[in-house]
Amino acid sequence: MPQLRQNIITGEWVVIAPERAKRPSDFISTTPKVRHDTEEEDVFKVGETAWQERFPQYDTENIFVIPNKYPAFVDTPSHVSARSYRIEDDFYRIRPSVGGHDVVVIKDPDEDLYHFRHETWVDLLEAFQKRYRYFAEDRESIYQMPIYNHGAGAAASIWHPHAQVFASTIIPNNISRELHQSEKHFEHNGTSAFTDMLHHELHEKVRIIAKNKDFVAFAFFAARFPFEIWILPRKHRSHFEDVPRKELINFAKICKEVFSKLGDVLNEPPTNFFIHSAPSSMGELTHFSWHMEIGPRLTNYGGFELGAGMVIDIVSPEKAAAYLRGENDK
Repeated sequence: MPQLRQNIITGEWVVIAPERAKRPSDFISTTPKVRHDTEEEDVFKVGETAWQERFPQYDTENIFVIPNKYPAFVDTPSHVSARSYRIEDDFYRIRPSVGGHDVVVIKDPDEDLYHFRHETWVDLLEAFQKRYRYFAEDRESIYQMPIYNHGAGAAASIWHPHAQVFASTIIPNNISRELHQSEKHFEHNGTSAFTDMLHHELHEKVRIIAKNKDFVAFAFFAARFPFEIWILPRKHRSHFEDVPRKELINFAKICKEVFSKLGDVLNEPPTNFFIHSAPSSMGELTHFSWHMEIGPRLTNYGGFELGAGMVIDIVSPEKAAAYLRGENDK
């Protein structure tokens, strides 16, 4: 029987309709893996132009950071106004797309998302934090978000492993919904929706995929697509850039564990991940927690999803979690 499930963080509804699919094993990826036996030029190869344009202060043994050649948000000095204005007889409103857009490149082209070493994860996450602080302090952006696209099916246009960091002077739509709904939850219940969800998942256990001293990974109850995973910190903190290094090390460990499971079980499918954090323009928030969301790209949206703005997920999160834990595919 299909179910309607509500996302406790955004208030949005999804349809869980497992009868429309077969078993979790039917989602094992058959698309070509992102490997390096291609003749395509490696634009991020050490010594190439991209390397020469890097920000050297962010270099580590495993990563380097460069400005995006085709930025969605332009890193403009803070004295340039980002205010909106009207066009076409004051009918529409627009504003300059000011902020920043970085690429965080993994130096070793053979070390892709599903095979990152722990040290690579630590360097990657620390680079995210440093660029968060740069854009918040030196460029006065109010929102920063790191993302990773793995595989052509997840919109990766360059095969060499790399992440991106976006910074903007607006709060993205999804973040606004998370902030608004979680604030309503706090007003009604006196507790954080994120903390409540974490405690509930740990109690129920059915959707847990991995956990350690500081973090818990679980299949999301109101999943928007098969095998959607969230990673939440056990200690409530609204800003990712404020995570201390000892906790970041454990975050790297659980990321490595989760992506290893995904890669092994689903044959390294196209995948996106992104980190949601509170806006840098806001102080510590009692109702909002930073977190990572992981979305394997195993299905496409159809007319209902696009027309209704409501997703049909054809694998139950409970079955997805069991499958990733290595339990029988029934």
